[in-house]
Amino acid sequence: MKPLNLLIVAIQKEYLALLEDSLGYAGYKFSIRQVASKQSAIEAFYESKYDLLISNCLLPDGKITDLANVLGSQLPCLVMTEGHCPVTAERVLAVTETSYYINCSNKLGWIPALENTLAKWKNNARKKIAQHNQNHESLYKKVLARCEDELAANSLSNAFSLLLEVMDLSRIYLYIKNQPATGDAQDLTLKIEITAPGVPVKHTGKTIKIPGFNRWNALFDAKKPVLEPSANMTGAEIQWFSQQDAQSMLAVPVQGNVGWTGFIGLDDTLNNREWTQAEIGLIESVATLIQKKNSTSGKTSRNSKFLTSLA
Repeated sequence: MKPLNLLIVAIQKEYLALLEDSLGYAGYKFSIRQVASKQSAIEAFYESKYDLLISNCLLPDGKITDLANVLGSQLPCLVMTEGHCPVTAERVLAVTETSYYINCSNKLGWIPALENTLAKWKNNARKKIAQHNQNHESLYKKVLARCEDELAANSLSNAFSLLLEVMDLSRIYLYIKNQPATGDAQDLTLKIEITAPGVPVKHTGKTIKIPGFNRWNALFDAKKPVLEPSANMTGAEIQWFSQQDAQSMLAVPVQGNVGWTGFIGLDDTLNNREWTQAEIGLIESVATLIQKKNSTSGKTSRNSKFLTSLA
């Protein structure tokens, strides 16, 4: 069983001892971060990750509903009431507005409330994630159709601007290989870059130099994206990435007739971002549209291909 990481708010020492004794008696492994107020709980939440918040119904700096409103959408919450049994005068820690409680002689009586809270939270979280993914899938289908229309009109900049806004990016850009291509980092030339308002243009030069580019090259050859920062980065790459004015980066190859011919780069300068499969899939689909547009323009026009004709 995975240990529970608990955030305990304003539970007095003697009642906290009841809680700890009960969890141990029930076979739970756990760690506790104890704070004394609503404000401290909010600060602790943003400093670490917790499985459950257990709070006294009485807080020194506001109502429990205030705390639940702030953290309830992010973390399962269990509200407890401190008191004494009217018959035995034993200390009793009860789950507020239920018949579940803990005392020295009834250590397991509240465990169903604990388990129901965690199970209900997990079920609701799964539903929210499924709905979120469904909404993104529907949105991204519409975005991809718009990108296809913009590429048909030879407006890659409009397509990139749309992606920048919808995906909440800081920067999106396209590099292509020069010819003849040798796979070296110096053979990559910037063709287009779109940035969000207030985000400076990064790729002001015409070429890009990436230490240890062979790792990127191998992934692109395998038609796989590059996600940075990566656990596979070398010391030189880590130093290079720290200079890129980006917390997270995604690079997706654009395929050519033989191997890859360029890549679409995405930067997030504000967040350490985990790129979702839906996001990667959208950019891969856009890369495929660019590949098809490039192939078609080379066959049907006397002008150079789409990629090489970009300003």
